[in-house]
Amino acid sequence: MKKIYYLACMLAILLLANACKDDDMLPGNPVVNPQTEVTGAHFGDSLQFTVDAADAEVPLSTLKAQLFYDEEMVSETVLRTKTNAEYSGKIYIPYYANVPNGTATLKFVLQNIHFTITEKEYDLPLTRPDFPYLTFMSADNQEYRMERVDLYHYKLTGDFPQKMKGYIKSPKVGEQGNEIPFGWKDGGIVQGITDPITFSNSNAGTYDITFNTFSYEASPFIKLLIDGKEMEMADEDNYQLTLPLVTGQQLELSGFPDYDNWWIDPDFFTRDAEGKLTFLPLSGDYRITANFKYKYFIVEAMSGENTATLQTDGSGAIWVIGDGVGKPTLGNVVSWTTEKGLCMAPVEKGKYQLTLVAGSSVNATDLNFKFFHQKGWGGEFTNTTLSTTSDIIFVGDGENGRDPGNLGIQEGKSFETGGIYVFTMDVTGGIDKAVLTVEQKGQTELPSKEITLNGTKMEMLDAGNYRVEMNLTQGNTIRVEGIDNLGDWWIDPNYFTLAADKKSLTFLPVNGNYRINAHVEAGYLDVQRLDDANQEATLAADGQGALWIMGWGVGSPSLDNQYGWEAATAYCVPEIAPAKYRMIMKAGPEKGSKAGQTIRFDYLSCKFFHQRGWGGEVKTANLVEGADAFIKMNPDGNIELADGVTLEENATYILTIDCTGGIDTPAVSFAKQ
Repeated sequence: MKKIYYLACMLAILLLANACKDDDMLPGNPVVNPQTEVTGAHFGDSLQFTVDAADAEVPLSTLKAQLFYDEEMVSETVLRTKTNAEYSGKIYIPYYANVPNGTATLKFVLQNIHFTITEKEYDLPLTRPDFPYLTFMSADNQEYRMERVDLYHYKLTGDFPQKMKGYIKSPKVGEQGNEIPFGWKDGGIVQGITDPITFSNSNAGTYDITFNTFSYEASPFIKLLIDGKEMEMADEDNYQLTLPLVTGQQLELSGFPDYDNWWIDPDFFTRDAEGKLTFLPLSGDYRITANFKYKYFIVEAMSGENTATLQTDGSGAIWVIGDGVGKPTLGNVVSWTTEKGLCMAPVEKGKYQLTLVAGSSVNATDLNFKFFHQKGWGGEFTNTTLSTTSDIIFVGDGENGRDPGNLGIQEGKSFETGGIYVFTMDVTGGIDKAVLTVEQKGQTELPSKEITLNGTKMEMLDAGNYRVEMNLTQGNTIRVEGIDNLGDWWIDPNYFTLAADKKSLTFLPVNGNYRINAHVEAGYLDVQRLDDANQEATLAADGQGALWIMGWGVGSPSLDNQYGWEAATAYCVPEIAPAKYRMIMKAGPEKGSKAGQTIRFDYLSCKFFHQRGWGGEVKTANLVEGADAFIKMNPDGNIELADGVTLEENATYILTIDCTGGIDTPAVSFAKQ
């Protein structure tokens, strides 16, 4: 009897398992019934839909609304469908250039958990919206109405500067319409972004800004021609053209605003009375970049599509990277930003030339640059491959105050301010036996300005840099005279706030003796704390005085000028309360950063020092609660971003170093503002 009972139980279990297995194998039957009548829409709409979704046999999984232009899916919305029910959502209808009115395909795809799919598709007539007007949003947040001229064509007339930056946006059209922004990306106008478009006219004054919402054609954009060949826009400040050039060739230029006031590089060109340029270096392929920020032409030797490199036979190119040098002036100093490396002009095979003016394009008393085989890191000249005949310049060997190959000025020597100096690299004896000569070939008078702070005149250091040393009181107003465009300068938020009249500053750090440097061409001030003997201050045992920072991932006025590990570029962190130091920094990219972006969002490796340069340093610190969410301190004292952390680009962060508990282990906080 028991055997019969056990057999019955086993049979029931087998039947139940088999039934479950049969259920698992059921394909199901998803049923999709759109409840929304699909009659048409505009490009740029967010189309609403409602769908009944059901499956009587198997639970549902997802409902997808898909939009196809021809055979390409251009938009998709996915909804989770846990139960049989009515589901609603929106699908975006992309707005593209040069897409005419037509019929798209709207498809609803319902899937159950066994991957069984039911599809329904519909023709969806689409038309481009006929906007009644557009709005031009300028970079300074002014709104201008662009009137409709005819279908897709809009125009704004106004009194504008030579360059007018901003983006364009459309109004909403219809109940399901969206505002559509049009901005600049990769050399053209695209929809969906607000990055500014730089419209440019030949001159400031009254002119039209136009835009076509079908073709995205827009105007005005200046047309820059060199010998009839049009330059291409690389970014809002630079236009480029690569072409073969022959020694002595004359070049005719057109379209360049204020061309008479452009600086012409004497290593590459002479300019005649008609504005034609005569090319001076050896024949070859060169890239010419018209830089509108500094109004000059950058010339670089090319090899195919890449910048040229130095070859073993002495041909190719030699590049200059480092501190104390820049073209057209030190307002555009190269520093260690390799993308700004200067190409020396090849004047003979194996001989390369760089002409600089002391106090204008080369620092008269201090420099620290070197020569490279390429525009970037890699092959370089060191003290074992480079010698000099100069009685002013020396080549660093790692123990004489400069790294191997870096140039410095001999103690007690300097260039004559306004002196024109020609640096010539001769590698005719081999690229491992280079000889540098430096000759003065003329003199020029440097322009000067009279700049005063609270009535105290700043000393002119060179054409673009002025300095004053003075006692300052926390919270006091500094009246600035002689800088007419102070409102356009980058004002370091660690040291100053700019008054509403844009003619005076409020000083933020503690009372003390300070050195203020005005960089008139670059448009910013930097500050260093001094001691009672007018020497650069150091950190005292009580935590007061000065704290300095060096390293990578931090810089000012932008990340194009990172501090690195050079004492000359170290930043003096302001003491905002006794023994408390603070840095307010906006996150930005390593390359192409803007003024005010002073900390990299993706990388950091810096350290605090007791003086400007190597010596006493902060090796350990207590990270205040919350700081470890952003930064970490390595055993060597270097501060880095915490593992896996990136900062939010354009967000502001505050780094505070509190030495009130002692300078050996200060408290470090880091927080998003």
